[in-house]
Amino acid sequence: MSAALTASLEFAVMLNILEFKRIGYISDAVMEDALLTADLIAHSGDVLLYGGDESAKIFNKVARAIAVLSFQPGGFRGLGMEFECEF
Repeated sequence: MSAALTASLEFAVMLNILEFKRIGYISDAVMEDALLTADLIAHSGDVLLYGGDESAKIFNKVARAIAVLSFQPGGFRGLGMEFECEF
């Protein structure tokens, strides 16, 4: 993954984390969407890396899913990033 993509993703994850903290919870719908993001990456991850019509949508879903994972026990560690949050 390019340095620019990693930096952009890290910033987008932080924005999502701030939004979840502002709201105070993660809804079931957001949690479900985060789970479905794994399938999206498996089938369309190359679009995120190399660009395409859906790249912005996939990027935003990945950032949101990582933010959701950061609130789970142990947080998120991967892609050269570490996030661990609490409400």
